[in-house]
Amino acid sequence: MAAAKEKSPLQLALLVLLWYAGNTFYNIYNKKASKMLHAHWFIACAQLVVGMITSFILWGTKLRKTPNLSTADLVACVPIGLCACFAHAFSVLAMGMGAVSFAQIVKACEPVFAAVIGLLLPP
Repeated sequence: MAAAKEKSPLQLALLVLLWYAGNTFYNIYNKKASKMLHAHWFIACAQLVVGMITSFILWGTKLRKTPNLSTADLVACVPIGLCACFAHAFSVLAMGMGAVSFAQIVKACEPVFAAVIGLLLPP
Protein backbone atom coordinates (compact mmCIF):
# COMPACT_ATOMS: atom_id res chain seq x y z
CA MET A 1 0.00 0.00 0.00
CA ALA A 2 1.40 3.40 -0.96
CA ALA A 3 2.24 5.80 1.82
CA ALA A 4 -0.21 8.68 2.22
CA LYS A 5 1.14 11.99 1.04
CA GLU A 6 1.57 14.34 3.99
CA LYS A 7 -0.26 17.65 3.89
CA SER A 8 1.66 20.72 4.88
CA PRO A 9 0.48 22.99 7.71
CA LEU A 10 0.72 25.89 5.24
CA GLN A 11 -1.73 24.17 2.89
CA LEU A 12 -4.14 23.60 5.77
CA ALA A 13 -3.86 27.24 6.85
CA LEU A 14 -4.53 28.37 3.27
CA LEU A 15 -7.60 26.13 2.98
CA VAL A 16 -9.01 27.39 6.30
CA LEU A 17 -8.38 30.98 5.18
CA LEU A 18 -10.14 30.35 1.86
CA TRP A 19 -13.07 28.71 3.66
CA TYR A 20 -13.36 31.65 6.05
CA ALA A 21 -13.21 34.16 3.18
CA GLY A 22 -15.87 32.24 1.27
CA ASN A 23 -18.06 32.06 4.36
CA THR A 24 -17.71 35.82 4.88
CA PHE A 25 -18.72 36.56 1.28
CA TYR A 26 -21.64 34.12 1.64
CA ASN A 27 -22.85 35.94 4.75
CA ILE A 28 -22.56 39.35 3.11
CA TYR A 29 -24.44 38.09 0.03
CA ASN A 30 -27.20 36.67 2.25
CA LYS A 31 -27.49 39.97 4.10
CA LYS A 32 -27.83 41.88 0.81
CA ALA A 33 -30.36 39.37 -0.54
CA SER A 34 -32.39 39.57 2.69
CA LYS A 35 -32.46 43.37 2.51
CA MET A 36 -33.60 43.29 -1.13
CA LEU A 37 -36.22 40.54 -0.91
CA HIS A 38 -37.38 40.56 2.72
CA ALA A 39 -38.10 36.85 2.26
CA HIS A 40 -35.71 35.00 4.55
CA TRP A 41 -37.49 31.64 4.39
CA PHE A 42 -37.60 31.80 0.59
CA ILE A 43 -33.86 32.52 0.42
CA ALA A 44 -33.09 29.62 2.75
CA CYS A 45 -35.32 27.21 0.81
CA ALA A 46 -33.92 28.37 -2.54
CA GLN A 47 -30.37 27.71 -1.32
CA LEU A 48 -31.33 24.20 -0.19
CA VAL A 49 -33.05 23.47 -3.52
CA VAL A 50 -29.96 24.64 -5.43
CA GLY A 51 -27.88 22.29 -3.27
CA MET A 52 -30.21 19.37 -4.02
CA ILE A 53 -30.15 20.07 -7.77
CA THR A 54 -26.35 20.28 -7.67
CA SER A 55 -26.18 16.92 -5.88
CA PHE A 56 -28.50 15.29 -8.41
CA ILE A 57 -26.42 16.64 -11.31
CA LEU A 58 -23.18 15.38 -9.73
CA TRP A 59 -24.73 11.95 -9.09
CA GLY A 60 -26.33 11.81 -12.55
CA THR A 61 -23.06 12.63 -14.32
CA LYS A 62 -21.13 10.22 -12.06
CA LEU A 63 -18.80 13.01 -10.92
CA ARG A 64 -19.74 11.92 -7.39
CA LYS A 65 -20.59 8.41 -6.31
CA THR A 66 -24.31 7.96 -5.70
CA PRO A 67 -24.97 6.92 -2.10
CA ASN A 68 -26.37 3.44 -1.65
CA LEU A 69 -28.97 3.88 1.08
CA SER A 70 -31.63 1.48 2.25
CA THR A 71 -35.11 2.59 3.28
CA ALA A 72 -34.07 2.28 6.92
CA ASP A 73 -31.07 4.53 6.23
CA LEU A 74 -33.30 7.15 4.63
CA VAL A 75 -35.78 7.03 7.52
CA ALA A 76 -32.91 7.47 9.98
CA CYS A 77 -31.62 10.50 8.02
CA VAL A 78 -34.95 12.37 7.92
CA PRO A 79 -34.85 13.86 11.47
CA ILE A 80 -31.21 14.85 11.09
CA GLY A 81 -31.91 16.37 7.68
CA LEU A 82 -34.88 18.34 8.98
CA CYS A 83 -32.82 19.70 11.86
CA ALA A 84 -30.04 20.69 9.45
CA CYS A 85 -32.62 22.45 7.24
CA PHE A 86 -33.98 24.41 10.20
CA ALA A 87 -30.47 25.27 11.39
CA HIS A 88 -29.70 26.64 7.92
CA ALA A 89 -32.99 28.54 7.76
CA PHE A 90 -32.45 30.11 11.18
CA SER A 91 -28.92 31.16 10.27
CA VAL A 92 -30.29 32.89 7.13
CA LEU A 93 -32.98 34.49 9.29
CA ALA A 94 -30.33 35.69 11.74
CA MET A 95 -28.40 37.31 8.90
CA GLY A 96 -31.52 39.16 7.83
CA MET A 97 -32.48 40.28 11.32
CA GLY A 98 -29.16 41.45 12.64
CA ALA A 99 -25.61 42.25 11.78
CA VAL A 100 -23.41 39.81 9.89
CA SER A 101 -21.33 39.46 13.06
CA PHE A 102 -24.46 38.26 14.90
CA ALA A 103 -25.05 35.72 12.14
CA GLN A 104 -21.50 34.45 12.66
CA ILE A 105 -22.36 33.78 16.32
CA VAL A 106 -25.51 31.90 15.35
CA LYS A 107 -23.62 29.85 12.77
CA ALA A 108 -20.95 29.06 15.35
CA CYS A 109 -23.71 27.52 17.49
CA GLU A 110 -24.75 25.07 14.76
CA PRO A 111 -22.37 22.29 15.92
CA VAL A 112 -23.79 22.58 19.45
CA PHE A 113 -27.32 22.40 18.04
CA ALA A 114 -26.33 19.32 16.03
CA ALA A 115 -24.78 17.68 19.09
CA VAL A 116 -27.91 18.26 21.20
CA ILE A 117 -30.13 16.86 18.45
CA GLY A 118 -27.75 13.91 18.16
CA LEU A 119 -28.23 13.22 21.86
CA LEU A 120 -32.00 13.57 21.66
CA LEU A 121 -32.37 11.47 18.49
CA PRO A 122 -29.78 8.70 18.71
CA PRO A 123 -29.19 6.61 15.57
